[in-house]
Amino acid sequence: MTWESTVSERGSRLKRTLDAWLGRPFVLALALCRPRRKQPAVVEHIGILMLAAIGDSILASAIVHDLRRTFPTARITAFVSSANRGILDLLDGFDQVVEVPIGRPIAALALIRRFSLDLMIDIGQWARASALLAGLSRARFTVGFETAGQHRHWAFDATVEHSSARHEIDNFRALAGSLGIESAAVPRLRPGILAGLAPPVARPYIVIHPWASGYRFEFREWRIENWIAVAGFIIDSGYLVVITGGAADGARADALAARIQRTAEVAVLAGRANLCEAAAALAHARAVVSVNTGTMHLAALLDRPMLALHGPTNPKRWGPLSTRSVVIGPGRDQGGAYLNLGFEYPSSPVDCMAKITPAEVISRLRELLASSVSIEGTS
Repeated sequence: MTWESTVSERGSRLKRTLDAWLGRPFVLALALCRPRRKQPAVVEHIGILMLAAIGDSILASAIVHDLRRTFPTARITAFVSSANRGILDLLDGFDQVVEVPIGRPIAALALIRRFSLDLMIDIGQWARASALLAGLSRARFTVGFETAGQHRHWAFDATVEHSSARHEIDNFRALAGSLGIESAAVPRLRPGILAGLAPPVARPYIVIHPWASGYRFEFREWRIENWIAVAGFIIDSGYLVVITGGAADGARADALAARIQRTAEVAVLAGRANLCEAAAALAHARAVVSVNTGTMHLAALLDRPMLALHGPTNPKRWGPLSTRSVVIGPGRDQGGAYLNLGFEYPSSPVDCMAKITPAEVISRLRELLASSVSIEGTS
């Protein structure tokens, strides 16, 4: 399983258009054919439909621990896509993970309907396809988001308003709240999942993750010249540079490493490491510098010192959940932080990532390294 796929449901305008035009009438027809049902008193099997990207999956996994506390004897199954299958192997709390062929909707539905579920929770924020899969499953009760303008909520027995005014983990917690569950848990790695995995290099290193994914991902990336400047500072400070990324990022990472020139001081994991190996690399890093993507959330879960570079992505909605993370990027008053669901770009987007300067990142990285050495030296 490779690390991070650049293909996801929000990454294709055509898929989103088809989802909207075909999905809405099907969702409405489902609602007209079946009245809303009551939550069952006995819950023995819970399904969580998690067809989203890695970052969403990490955040949403928090609620599994609240479900486990409320229904201690229930079995919990995660239904996932090929894009996020790898991260579910690392996350704690699930009894079973089932990969769903979302490119073949009929086969996907047939697979899900093999399971007799008491509850089905759909974490999808906007796609009608996942709402239909949940609504047409054999689950006795379904829960999902009512997202403004998306017309997907008709498929569910209980709905929760998807709010643009809170962090996404709190939206996911609200799904559990609709079941009468007080949700405050955080994501967790499976115990011992990284045990025995050595760092990718012997010397102290800093991870840089320049690559984003999804729809118009290029507007969430930082210019290569900026990464070269930051890499130079890292090497001059006595650290190696480790470049991470998904399978599709390997060629770009190799090109970046070549432009850094001091190739003996650079290691490329992009396109070479699986997700577990990449997580181990993050876990052993002295610090991480990453754009907003699933890798950023994974580094936050691992509690590594991190600079999280945000442009159009709103950190109040999608920022890293770690006290050791520092967010850098323009606010809404500077033309940034305007994305909510991930595709609300203006017709001619401005490169708001350009407002982040290498000098600012280097200054903040110097401060982060100094504070992390102090903290780890006293722990």
